[in-house]
Amino acid sequence: MRRLALLVAALVMGDCLAAEGHTALPYQYSPTPSEIAPRGWKPLPFLRGGSTAAAVATQTMKKQQTQTRRRRRGKGKGPNPLRLAGIIGQGLGKVGGKMQQDVANIGKHIGREWGKLASHAQQFVAHIPKLLPPRRKKLKHSKLDEVCHTFSSVLRGGEVDTAQLLKACKAHLKLMKTGGSALRIVAKDLESNVQKAERVYKKKPREARHLSSLLECEKSSGIHNGNVLHEKSAAMGLLWIRRSLAFQLDLYASLIHGRVHPKEAAHSAYTRHLSPFHGWALRKIFPASLANMPAREVFMAKFGGIDVHELNDEYDRMIAKKLKALVATWDPLLGTWAEEYERQGLEDTRRV
Repeated sequence: MRRLALLVAALVMGDCLAAEGHTALPYQYSPTPSEIAPRGWKPLPFLRGGSTAAAVATQTMKKQQTQTRRRRRGKGKGPNPLRLAGIIGQGLGKVGGKMQQDVANIGKHIGREWGKLASHAQQFVAHIPKLLPPRRKKLKHSKLDEVCHTFSSVLRGGEVDTAQLLKACKAHLKLMKTGGSALRIVAKDLESNVQKAERVYKKKPREARHLSSLLECEKSSGIHNGNVLHEKSAAMGLLWIRRSLAFQLDLYASLIHGRVHPKEAAHSAYTRHLSPFHGWALRKIFPASLANMPAREVFMAKFGGIDVHELNDEYDRMIAKKLKALVATWDPLLGTWAEEYERQGLEDTRRV
């Protein structure tokens, strides 16, 4: 009975403490009902702290103790290596992705800036010729140079060298053919007359060494009738060669100064040197061909051996200088030529 009284008193005291708000310490030991119950007595389930409540309290206490021990053990150790490796891998992945994005952006910027730099460089290179002082340009050797060279040695010591004259006329024939359709009739007529003189020269090159001896040799053969020359004679061919060169001398002289259009200059030269000896048919045909005379720039470019778009002021001056030299060479040559015909009475003034 005494033990039963003590048990009841303990239970009543626990209820009082619970009613006053007192709670047990988190790790305070709580006796099980079997320990509280008197020896030989079974725990009473209807009392507070019976077998079910005691079991739950015991499990809760053990869990708390286990967690506490785990926390204490964790404080003295480093992080989990696997977890740490995973964190480092994630960080490196983020850094690598950022670096790739930055490299791509840098590449785009470099490409854009390089394109701008290349464009500026091209513009600068294109303006270099304008910034540099103009250098003197040289024309390549042209047909005009050959004509000037060959005619320069035709007149020697007051005598006209026949072989050199024929050679110079052939070179001039090539130059005339570059002038286009405007000089086609003139070139064809010149070619025919050169062939007449060349045939006679090849038969007697020694006697026909000079123009004067060629005319005298042919005249002494009785082929002419006074100043009426034989149609196929060398004298007839050389007469028309001289008239053709006189026509071209006036035309080229106009090209030097460029004051009038070549068409007007050609008509003026034709009226002076060829028209007085042309019949009705030629006076109709010849001027019509001169209507196709190109502009001065075309003539100058052709004589210089360049394209029209390449002709500039410097080239123009150089070509005009060559034409001036040719005209200066022709003038005394044609004068000596005409005097020789007059001296031998071979100036045929008939119309053809």
